[in-house]
Amino acid sequence: MSSARAVVFSEAGRLALRDVELRPMADDEVAVETRYSSISAGTERLLFDGKLPGMPGMQYPLVPGYEAVGVVTAAGRDVTNVAVGDDVFVGGARCYADVVAAFGGQSSQLIKSAAQVVPLHGIPLAHAPLLALAATSLHGVLRAGDVAGKRCAVIGMGAIGQFVARFLVAAGATVFESDLAEARLGRIPGVERISLDVPAAAPHGHGHGHGHGAHGGGPAPIDIAFECTGKSELLARIAGVLRPRGTIVVMSYYDRLETSFPELFVREPSLVVAREWEHGDLLAARDAIADGRVRVDDLASETYPVERYESAYRVAFHDSSTLKVILRWA
Repeated sequence: MSSARAVVFSEAGRLALRDVELRPMADDEVAVETRYSSISAGTERLLFDGKLPGMPGMQYPLVPGYEAVGVVTAAGRDVTNVAVGDDVFVGGARCYADVVAAFGGQSSQLIKSAAQVVPLHGIPLAHAPLLALAATSLHGVLRAGDVAGKRCAVIGMGAIGQFVARFLVAAGATVFESDLAEARLGRIPGVERISLDVPAAAPHGHGHGHGHGAHGGGPAPIDIAFECTGKSELLARIAGVLRPRGTIVVMSYYDRLETSFPELFVREPSLVVAREWEHGDLLAARDAIADGRVRVDDLASETYPVERYESAYRVAFHDSSTLKVILRWA
């Protein structure tokens, strides 16, 4: 049985870089030598803090991560879609004999079904770990339906928000952004700022304005807002900038959904929940990045050799000015 070096959460609040055992590779799988992986400040932080998502079989010790890229080093005899030497994205891997995969991407060696890896088509390996975030963001944009010509607001311009805004621009939407961190704003040409402190005019019949902003003194309302902050309490304030019966797309994961109800009652928004990417989202996001429709090179703001994993995780979990932290494995 072969082994690999992996980031392991041994229990809540404790991590280490140590050897783990790999299970044998099946005929329809590939072995991948990891070159880069990125740290999820959302999912991995939940795991590190002991707030395991409600999925069976999730327990410590575990290997986190689902954003790895590397080079195929071996392929099973039934594999036809990739070959040894190909650069691929691996969205996590359940390939360990002695630890749980949650979702298993932070490892120097990975084993994965060949049908589930994504050839990079020329995307530089150093940028490619962002493909998971890009696909998750695209999934949310697609959940919103046709956004061309719509006024869309992205609330929270972290890595997910950055990608959501870029896909919206590429799809022909008029895009607005909001974030408390000044450094996260102004990165995307043509995107304007919006404040949740200045609500749009309220709909007729509620005594807070007249029409869609033409007479009520508020700004023109938003058709679709994307909540990317992870703070469900902002949903009511987000509703305040919407047109009547607009849409809020929830891009975040909440332990509990808690927000004030009156503004939601007044605006009657539809609430759309976007989960993680599907395989088709990965392929579409890959193509958008590869052909230049969506830029990624400015989003990987910190890269650390894997030997400095403790510093990397500290920055990823606690430094809000950093959009995305990358680990370099080789």
